[in-house]
Amino acid sequence: MKLLFCLILFQLIVLIKSEREYFTFREDVRRCERPRCGGYFLKKLNSRADHEIYVSSFIMVNANLNPMEIEDHDQNIISGYVMPSDEDDGYNTFFLKGIHERMVIPDVINSYKKVLSNKKFKNSDSFYFLSSSQIECIQSDGCPIYKSIKINFNESTNFESYTEPYTSNVPLLDLNWFNSRLIKKDIHSPYIGSIVSGTINDNQLSITEIFINTEDPVFPCKRNTFTCTTPQVPTFSRSVDRCPIFEKCVTRSVCHLGIPTCPKGYKSYSYPSLPKGCLKYYCDPEALPNPHKVSGP
Repeated sequence: MKLLFCLILFQLIVLIKSEREYFTFREDVRRCERPRCGGYFLKKLNSRADHEIYVSSFIMVNANLNPMEIEDHDQNIISGYVMPSDEDDGYNTFFLKGIHERMVIPDVINSYKKVLSNKKFKNSDSFYFLSSSQIECIQSDGCPIYKSIKINFNESTNFESYTEPYTSNVPLLDLNWFNSRLIKKDIHSPYIGSIVSGTINDNQLSITEIFINTEDPVFPCKRNTFTCTTPQVPTFSRSVDRCPIFEKCVTRSVCHLGIPTCPKGYKSYSYPSLPKGCLKYYCDPEALPNPHKVSGP
């Protein structure tokens, strides 16, 4: 009993202190008895080799994650730790701490069609976290103000600019939220932002895909208790965490009655906004939870 307690304590210490690793994964479809079969094969992100790690099971160590997210393995990147399990005859178990889901790029012609839903991961793909390089230049031209960090390898490259296919193709995308998750401004923040796939050439990063952290926001929105006297209505702006921020009370004017439709892979949110109290609409990725209902860390 004492030995078992020490082993569990050791595993908890490792889980807390170790840096998480990032993987793509696929289900094991072999037919034999568990735990030898029926688990998952993991492949470390940015690994050019075909080597895979077999794990007999996933254990959720983050209550904010939705277990249903891991069903579509071609759309997700997972993060956590691989450790031996006492329960599965010594086979490895994956302690799942995070899920990043592929952000859909709508078809420009038919915005209600997912054009990337069948895309597979390739060995040639490169994946990065992005942040500010903390470099200050006298002249802005040619200044490498951004930094990419190659995931699992911590190799960094500074660059001047980037391109991405989302802001021009996703209507009503919340740009404040999108940009705050794409480029990490505070390098000391523990929050894990978006993962990008792309290539860097001539001091420019060309982003082909973005994978968003499904644990977003980490903390739920504060409850709004503002009321206005009739006929006025409260108006709101939106924080980078997609939470409503009270602005002021206004008398609602005539508003456009049309309700915009978000493309497939996105869901609609709306708040009364300035200047007339009419609804302002946003299209958020479906993988994101309702910001009012997250449970917090």
